Amino acid sequence: MKYRHVFWAFILIAVGILFMLNNFGVLEFGFRTLWSLWPLILILWGISILPIKDVIKIGALVVVLALTVIFFNRIADRSPWFEFHNFHGFADRDWDDEEDSTSTYNYQPQNLSVPFDSLTLKGELKLEAAAGNFNLQGLTSDFLSFNKTGDIGNYSLTTTNENGRKQINLSLEKTGIRHTVSENKVDIRLSERPSWNLNFDIGAAEILMDLRDYKIDTTTINAGASAIDIKIGSKNPVTFMTFNAGASSIKVEIPRESGCQIKSESFMISKEFEGFTKKGDGIYQTDNFTTGKNKIYLTIKTAISKIEIVRY
Repeated sequence: MKYRHVFWAFILIAVGILFMLNNFGVLEFGFRTLWSLWPLILILWGISILPIKDVIKIGALVVVLALTVIFFNRIADRSPWFEFHNFHGFADRDWDDEEDSTSTYNYQPQNLSVPFDSLTLKGELKLEAAAGNFNLQGLTSDFLSFNKTGDIGNYSLTTTNENGRKQINLSLEKTGIRHTVSENKVDIRLSERPSWNLNFDIGAAEILMDLRDYKIDTTTINAGASAIDIKIGSKNPVTFMTFNAGASSIKVEIPRESGCQIKSESFMISKEFEGFTKKGDGIYQTDNFTTGKNKIYLTIKTAISKIEIVRY
């Protein structure tokens, strides 16, 4: 029996066991928890390339998966991260002993905004969040408008102004409430007047950005196992975009008239760079990189991901 023939079979079996234990109430396990286990793929992949016999690899595979299933529940008991997200022990919690503030987690939709300021020429948006769906597109008469639906909790918004630059911080409030997240949907709209620096620090997420209406100076996305779909416009002379992600699917659409350079510092990836020519180690450029009316620089740092760059 060859290792490659049983690799995915054993992974599916282990995941199935975890879901079965969830159904029997032994532990709380769902698809969002599954996202947090993506580093396990790195471990199993590492086993596959070890210069040892297949029978030993299969034995190591079984041991790793067995330990994952056995210790998942025990680790959850001692980990504050698991405790906060309540991936374990939700059904056993005695809510009657808690105060009302910690027993309610049915949040209402949240709407926040930053008033428009004609004197501000640059906006900086930093978003820190957990798992969820994040949508950034469309214009607003405010400087920024924010809408959240779901039961993950409320966000706090703070702003500072300095020399024509407005810094906006959006982050989840720490409430201490234990709940199972079923939905966290965020919609953000920006003003087209200033140029923007965007910084998203997110866990497992689905991120959709249509940036064609904005002047984007820089965008940085730090994400776990995520699905990222971004369309870049050509309103700014130079745009820098950086991706730091785990096992993710990344799709970036760029205008054909824009010159673009990709710097890829990734490994074990599937990549499709439409209309790009390799210029060096991890460097790719469009044919019109030097003549394009504006420049887009992409830096991609990922592991075990699918990366697709499309020109439109």
